[in-house]
Amino acid sequence: MRPAGSSPPRLVLWWEGLPTWVQLAISFPIFAVLTFLINLGPFNQPMYRSIPYGFFEGAVLSALMAVATASERSKRR
Repeated sequence: MRPAGSSPPRLVLWWEGLPTWVQLAISFPIFAVLTFLINLGPFNQPMYRSIPYGFFEGAVLSALMAVATASERSKRR
């Protein structure tokens, strides 16, 4: 646990400093590929079903990350 007065890691500050559209442009492809592979592998979905699931779930996770980042950014300022 970090003391209340300490600053977050530089990577977190860099991420929070990016505009929201850049955060979405970076995180969406990563989440889309990750959720595609999860649907294809452990969930054993066929390829034709895993592709749209990957896009949809990647978009949802990217949006959630953007909202969480904006919330944390506003707490620090």
